[in-house]
Parts: sequence; C-alpha cells; structure tokens
Amino acid sequence: MIKRTGLYILIFLMLLASGCKQKTPEDNTEKSREKTTEIRGALLNGAGESVLLEEMGAREYIPVDTVECDDSGTFYISYLQNKVAFYVLRYGSSGYYTLLLEPGESVDFTGQLEDMDSYSINGSPGSSLLQTLAAEHKRTLEALGVITRKNMEYLSSPDYPALKQRLDLQFDSITSAFQSYSIRFIHENLTSPAILIALYNLYGQGFPVFHPETDFPVYHFVDSVLMANHSELEAVHLLHAQVAEARQIMESNHQANWLKKGEIAPDFVSSRPDGSQMALSNLRGNFVLLGFWASWSNLCREENAALVKTMERFGEMNFKILQVSVDDNKRDWIGAIDEDGLDWDHVSDLKRWETPVVDLYGVEKIPFNVIIDPAGKIVETDLYGEQLLSKLDHLLNN
Repeated sequence: MIKRTGLYILIFLMLLASGCKQKTPEDNTEKSREKTTEIRGALLNGAGESVLLEEMGAREYIPVDTVECDDSGTFYISYLQNKVAFYVLRYGSSGYYTLLLEPGESVDFTGQLEDMDSYSINGSPGSSLLQTLAAEHKRTLEALGVITRKNMEYLSSPDYPALKQRLDLQFDSITSAFQSYSIRFIHENLTSPAILIALYNLYGQGFPVFHPETDFPVYHFVDSVLMANHSELEAVHLLHAQVAEARQIMESNHQANWLKKGEIAPDFVSSRPDGSQMALSNLRGNFVLLGFWASWSNLCREENAALVKTMERFGEMNFKILQVSVDDNKRDWIGAIDEDGLDWDHVSDLKRWETPVVDLYGVEKIPFNVIIDPAGKIVETDLYGEQLLSKLDHLLNN
C-alpha cells in the first residue's frame, strides 16, 4: 500500500481549510519580486464582521491580514506577494472562500454572510477557476447525497437488492462523469496550480476522486506539469515526492510495467525546443510513434535515419512521431534534430536519465519505441527498422 500521510495533509489543507496550526509570516528575501495584491470586498449583511486572509502553506496557514467590514459590509485588504499561492478568506464563525492569487492582482469580491455558495469574484483568473471547479464538485456531491438518502429509504424494501444495484449504477455514472470532468479541467488549465485541487478533490472522507494507486498516470501527469510551471511551490514539491514514493512502492511490488498492450499509454507534458509545452494526448486521434533517444547515442542517430523513411512512407496518413530526448544540452539536442532532418514533434526536459517520463515508461535503453493507436492505447513496443515499418504498414494500410 502507498503511504498517504503527505497526500492527506494536502487534501485537508486545500479542501477543508480548517483546523491548521498557524505561524507568523517570515521575512521575504525576494523583495524585488514583490507586488501589491489588493482585495476589495463586500459581504451582504456583513457590517462589523471580521475578515481574515491566510496563505495556505503546504503544512500550515500563514496569517496575512485581518480587517473589519464597515457599516455597508465592505472591506479592503492590501499586501505584498512574490509568488502565486492559495489563500483562505475567512469570515463569521465558519465561513470561508478559497482563492488562488497571482502577485499584483486587483480583486473585486462580493459574497453573502449566510450563503457562501453565492459569491462573485473578478480580477483573479485562478480564483475563478476554483469557483467553477467547486460549483461542479458541489453539484456532484449533491447528486451523490440523493443516492445515499434513497439507499437509506430502500433498506427495508423486499426489493432492496435490485434497487441497490440500480443505485450503484447511478453512483458509478455520477462519479465517472465527475472524474472525466476533472481530467478535462486539468488538461484545459495546465499552467494553473488550480489543477492541484482537481487532483485532490474528494467525494467524501477517504474517498478521493483520483487514487494514487489506481490513477497513478493522472498523478504523474499533474506532477510533470506543475514541476515545469510552478516548482517554486512547496505543495508541488510534496506532490512530486508523493509521486516518486508511489512509483518506488509500485516497483517494489512488481507493478512498474505500465506498458501493457491494449492499455492507455501514460500521458505526460514536456517542453518543445522553442520552450512551449506539449502533451502526448495532443496527438490523440492518430497512430503515434513515441520514441526515446539522445543526440549523443550513435544507435539513436542510426535509428533516426529509419524514422525519416518511416515518416516519408506514412506521413500523409493519420500518423505522427513524438520523440523524447534524454539529452541535457539544448544546443546538442536541437543540432541533432536539424542535422538528421527530424521534421516532427520533439520534447525534452534536458535532465538526461532524470527525465520523469523515462521512469513513467520504464525506459532502460535507447533508442526505445512505443506504438500508440488513435485511442491512446499501446499497440507494440521495442520495434525498429524494418520490423517497425512492417508493423506500421499493417496498422495503417489495413
């Protein structure tokens, strides 16, 4: 089993927003990056109410400011911020809103003291994303609540087994739909830390939307995206450590071979030569040759010549090549692409064998090829030269 201590620290901090210890803010050593973030707010019927803003650290809440609403329920908070972060805006005895703020944002907020679901926020794209996700999550929990109540009502019915089976199907349909929604949310918002909340959402205590054992590719995908975009966040480093630990445990349990024919190829995100990002799933709908290589490998350079022939033969069909380099020198990597005439998609983290996708695919040697069908399923691995051409000819011309 996977140890979940670090995972659930994050879950309860980000989703429950209660019961954390606090600490005094530390001196900021990056003054040059600080910008003034402002929150102008109004709480209906909130005259005289205290409003507390806290930064959500990975392990604790950090008080930022406490203000009091005026007679009209309005308040104003201004503070210096040097990096994107999650915050909790608390009011009343137990009300709170979760925000995702960028340095320098000017936020307009309106809410109701007695109805925390009715609020609006402008000027903070990250907070708006959280609001959208939270609304869909709430609708899902309400639908699951209806099923739970019906289950209790049916307990004494002689037809309970059949009724329960029908409720179970409805339950599975609702949870599956929300999981699909969450995956879309993640892929549509790759550069936002809001995808952490989508990853860690719960249907109930101990019932996560994504489980690190059964949904490891989702965890790895979010980890790779956030490490590329927000490695400065402690919560991202905790996720990265969680993913690494999960992988080690699965390897020790002989579960590391994800490359089984017929299963979905693990998705990932990495950087193109121009610095933009690309996901394997961007090529969904095509047959894809996923190839691992390096500029410094003579065998890879020889295989590249075969891949050029492959593209010449099948390039007009629904066929794409995506090569993942295990180089650590960008100039060498791009130079080899140009020299070998590799006119297709390329990505690399430039971390040599420390590239996360290398571990995800269990790559132990290069070159290493994986054929993926239009549905994203693994067709074959470890084919080269004429064998590769023959297999692709069979797939694309039959």
